[in-house]
Amino acid sequence: MQVVVIGGGVIGLWSARSLLEAGVSVTVLDRPTDTSVATSASAGWVVPALSQPLSGPGVVQHTVGQVLRRQAAFSLTPTASIARWLLEFLRSGRPHTFHAGLTATLGLAAAALPGYTGLRASGVDLEEHQDGLLVVARTARGLEHAVELAQNVETAGYAGKYDVLTADELARRDPALAPAAGGVHLRDEIHVRPEQLLSALRSEVERLGGVLREGGARLVARDAHGWKVSTGTGTLSADKVIVAAGYWSRTLLSDLGVRVPLESAAGVSVTMAGGGRPAYPLKLVEADVAVTPFDGGVRLAGRFALGSAPSAPSRRQLARVVDAARPYLRDWSPGSVQLEQVGLRPVTPDSLPLVGEPRGHPGLVVATGHGMLGLTLAPGTAAEVAHQVVHGVPTAAGAAFDPNRFR
Repeated sequence: MQVVVIGGGVIGLWSARSLLEAGVSVTVLDRPTDTSVATSASAGWVVPALSQPLSGPGVVQHTVGQVLRRQAAFSLTPTASIARWLLEFLRSGRPHTFHAGLTATLGLAAAALPGYTGLRASGVDLEEHQDGLLVVARTARGLEHAVELAQNVETAGYAGKYDVLTADELARRDPALAPAAGGVHLRDEIHVRPEQLLSALRSEVERLGGVLREGGARLVARDAHGWKVSTGTGTLSADKVIVAAGYWSRTLLSDLGVRVPLESAAGVSVTMAGGGRPAYPLKLVEADVAVTPFDGGVRLAGRFALGSAPSAPSRRQLARVVDAARPYLRDWSPGSVQLEQVGLRPVTPDSLPLVGEPRGHPGLVVATGHGMLGLTLAPGTAAEVAHQVVHGVPTAAGAAFDPNRFR
């Protein structure tokens, strides 16, 4: 069986790796010159504990409060499709739908830590840290939100350990933090350098016999002999095609008449040198900023610009992310900038990815819509994609991610 994977981000590459391990011949079409791929601009977190859908209880009030305090990490650019997306988003916040989504996402995320253990065992060069994640709150309300997050995922089946920390306990856990109300230490989460992860997965694909090709692609309708994929250097034939091109999957699918409620949520990140950096990765509750210490630097990531698709990070937005993080850090002194990036996260209204075959298009499998959990959900998504390609049907758990679930 010959499969073409369109998309060289973490979802496409990990899916290609799983298919190759299943004995399938794979060609990956990548766009390496694209600077707005979500993976490389991310905070690098592998965090099953953050599987809670974005439409959870209190999210609207929290966002409105941020806007009124001029702290908003969220913005919205009106587009032709955004009204429908927002309506579906509100529907997905209903208690039953929210809890079903959380349970399904946690199930997919269960493959994350074993997946990274297996990747590491293959001998790849990857910076990985197993320090967990500190959720830091400066206010009592923020601390309640952090504890509620941990309790929600625990109730839904999350098996990881966590500690609820008082202000003094938090200060002792990481002395780089400024005085705060308290926090939650999610002890079993990990983080990796995302740029190295992509490089490692490319090496794995080639080691297993896969082919990597650069350049864009366009799907041509399936005929009796299979799928045709048009590239800048010719046309490829395939028995099956995986569309894992992140936000750009929407355009590829629309050429076939397939409509999916997929929007871009742009985020920015800046990686800097400097002293006084934290020992742990931090989720800053009130600021909605991620802080990740790497070897030789620290990355700050934030913003959720729905409907926006910039090709370069905004200087103003980068400055707002840095300024929002400062009150949480005692003596951090930003140094030279090592890297500035923008990432276009593909987001669905219910925060669940789209994994499966669009109705009426046999042999075409969609794998996108992972939002801010791409690194976390990649191993589980890859296993689901490989099962669907080989067996032609989703697993029982994979049915929750059916791309046809939206009317």
